[in-house]
Amino acid sequence: MSATAQDATVELADVERAAAVVRPAVVRTPLLEAPKLLGPDAPPFYLKLESLQRTGAFKLRGATNKIAQLTPEQARRGVIAASAGNHAQGVAYAARARGIPATIVMARSASPLKVRATEALGAKVVLHGLDYEEAHEEATRLAAAEGLTEVHPFDDKFVIAGQGTVGLEIVEDLPGVKRIIVGVGGGGLAAGIAVAARGRRPGVEIVCVQPAGADTLKGSLAQGRVVVGKAPTTFADGLATRHVGDLPFRLLQSHGAKALVVDDREIARATFLLLEQAKLIVEGAGAAPLAALLAHPELAEGGGTVLVVSGGNLDPFLLDRILFIGLAAEGRLLRIRAGLRDTPGRLTEFLEVAASASANVRHINHDRDSPDRSPGEVTVELELEVRDPEHADQVVRAYRERGWVVERLTAHAG
Repeated sequence: MSATAQDATVELADVERAAAVVRPAVVRTPLLEAPKLLGPDAPPFYLKLESLQRTGAFKLRGATNKIAQLTPEQARRGVIAASAGNHAQGVAYAARARGIPATIVMARSASPLKVRATEALGAKVVLHGLDYEEAHEEATRLAAAEGLTEVHPFDDKFVIAGQGTVGLEIVEDLPGVKRIIVGVGGGGLAAGIAVAARGRRPGVEIVCVQPAGADTLKGSLAQGRVVVGKAPTTFADGLATRHVGDLPFRLLQSHGAKALVVDDREIARATFLLLEQAKLIVEGAGAAPLAALLAHPELAEGGGTVLVVSGGNLDPFLLDRILFIGLAAEGRLLRIRAGLRDTPGRLTEFLEVAASASANVRHINHDRDSPDRSPGEVTVELELEVRDPEHADQVVRAYRERGWVVERLTAHAG
């Protein structure tokens, strides 16, 4: 059960009051036209870059608004929050700005990058549980035991109102906005944006995106109640919750929000494209809206579509895997296998074909122990960097025209 009263709600006036509170503490992040990721003739769409926010994510807005509401006695005792990482940094930053103690409970699987960043902001970090839900249970227990005020990451009207200031900025910077696509974990950001954007522009469509490994909003909207899912399985940790919040759900439902689902490979590809084409470092939660747009390009029709890039705290240990998936999805990696006579110079001849076709060798595996080869043969697998799927076809054709029998293992993944 949420910490928010069942009859609580958030209205445009709440978001407007929050805007006055958070304005001195947060960056008014830019709204920029995106690169032509849908093709040269596709309608333009826009990126709201909360990845450039202080602490690297939108969470600072809600935390600042909530902490501003504390009584002097509550402030003296301090605050506590459970978080996957971004809310942790937002609460730690806002608490330090007010000069009050903060305790953050994070799952033991939390990104080490986000743990260190939270500690660097002066918060005490407690690692507990396997996921956000177990961390939240511990935070609630500690709040009661130590008299701390809990700053819920999404199921709190002041937090939601603070996050809704993103929506106010969008409609002010793009008066013709027609559609806002936003990732959903607990739903606080999407709910706040829905209240603000539709309060100012009633016709704005709110499209919510979740990863397939943490997909509960679509079912919740269909059933008219909050559906609780299994333990999340997604690398987009900012969206890794078992359910949306009670209050966010009611707000999204009342504002006619729609829900879409994308898988982790689509999110990884979107992360890669934002890095390569827009020069932006974006975490999975922030790339999910682009993943949805790439899967549903009709959402850009008519123009006026905004993607909320909610955070940029990407774990460096994920980057190499994201780059690989992105390159494969764009058809820029080619894997081939062939059997070669185990004689001097034969491998050189094989590699010269790739070089002559302007393909760069990324990895090579030279296997003398393959059980499907005769004693006089070796198996060679190459992973090649190519320009695009057409170039991959040219490389394979070059091998076959020169008499090599090659098996194509990977052309491109999409």
